[in-house]
Amino acid sequence: MNMKKDHSLDEEQDLENEELDENNEEEDIELEYSESESIEAAEAESEQSKIEVLEKKLEEQKDKMLRLAAEFDNYKKRTAREYAALIESANLDLIRSLLDILDNFRRALASAKDADAEAIFKGMEMIYNQFDSLLKERGLEEIEAEGQPFDPELHEAVMTTPTDEVPEDYVAGELQKGYKIKGRVVRHSKVAVAKASENQ
Repeated sequence: MNMKKDHSLDEEQDLENEELDENNEEEDIELEYSESESIEAAEAESEQSKIEVLEKKLEEQKDKMLRLAAEFDNYKKRTAREYAALIESANLDLIRSLLDILDNFRRALASAKDADAEAIFKGMEMIYNQFDSLLKERGLEEIEAEGQPFDPELHEAVMTTPTDEVPEDYVAGELQKGYKIKGRVVRHSKVAVAKASENQ
């Protein structure tokens, strides 16, 4: 009888242990599921946080680009204004310098009626020299042409002429003077270019 009781108690104990094991397994599964959910939630939160940081950085870069574009636009406008002011100032300065020559022309014209040819010539020569000096002071130079090798960078060939006086492809004659200012051509010299004489 005692043996039956003991056996029955053992069975009950085994059942209780099995139930406990099952409960523990369920709790473990729930715990694992809960931990998994927590990890996923933390990862999602971390990803969202990264996205927010990147979006903030992107906005900052956009602001920087817009500021730079505005600054560059202002710089271009300011440079254009300064350049226009510089040109205007240079023009005024040149015109002031030309006024003296204009005054001398007026005086020469006023006195030309009663002056002889030599006096008129001397007056014109004086005005020419004054004008020439002014342009040279401003950096204007005559382009050498006659007797020089033809250079399309400096000379404009308007005709060819047979001659033995200068070598072929040299400038045989200058029809209109050319000028440059600080190395830059203002006007090409119009020239006649030598070609070999038919007698050669």
